[in-house]
Amino acid sequence: MNTKNTFYLLLTAIIFLFTACDEHKEESKISDINITIPEKENSIILQNMISNVVTNSNVKQEEKIPKPKATTSTFTFKNFKNRTTTLDVKNDVYTFSNIKQSIVMINLSSTWCPPCRGEVPHLNSLQKKFKENLFIITALVHDNIKDNELKKLIVSEKAHFFVAADQNENEKFEKMIIKKLGIVDNFKLPLMVLFANGKYFTHYEGSMPEEMIESDIKQLLEKIKKRDK
Repeated sequence: MNTKNTFYLLLTAIIFLFTACDEHKEESKISDINITIPEKENSIILQNMISNVVTNSNVKQEEKIPKPKATTSTFTFKNFKNRTTTLDVKNDVYTFSNIKQSIVMINLSSTWCPPCRGEVPHLNSLQKKFKENLFIITALVHDNIKDNELKKLIVSEKAHFFVAADQNENEKFEKMIIKKLGIVDNFKLPLMVLFANGKYFTHYEGSMPEEMIESDIKQLLEKIKKRDK
């Protein structure tokens, strides 16, 4: 190989060497640019990633928890004249059928109970005073009186309010209402529960003065009157 050829080969090798070095440096610069992120930006990206994970987790958790269903209970009160009124209880709303009055009292009672018998004249008086706004239901519970004896008793006591004699239905209502009111099983009779416009208002456990019940009814009527203005 002559001197001229040797010179050209050496020159080509030097040019190739410098070109490769330049390319390596350029790749190194590009690589450095791609992976270098300021610390502040790293923090923001990390926070966004955590926020997205938590949000997605909450959405999935909410989807898995079923919403509670509204429970509905129905009670039918029936007297000897085959007149019935049905009470639908959905959560804390009490809807009475066939009753036009805005205030309803359900009186849990027994014929063997002296305080219950003693309340009859007062219930008659209240029913007469507030007949346009008050409907009283006396529901017999835990009583073994026969139908014919009960009919005679209603006449002799001159009970002018609704007497529900189906004790199976009455006691179903009793179990529901004492649970809602937090009353113990061996509560005192009579138990009178007052409702107004489908909402529970108050209750009386045991014998109560007529004047006290009358005062509560008047208070209710005032509230209803103000609301309807």
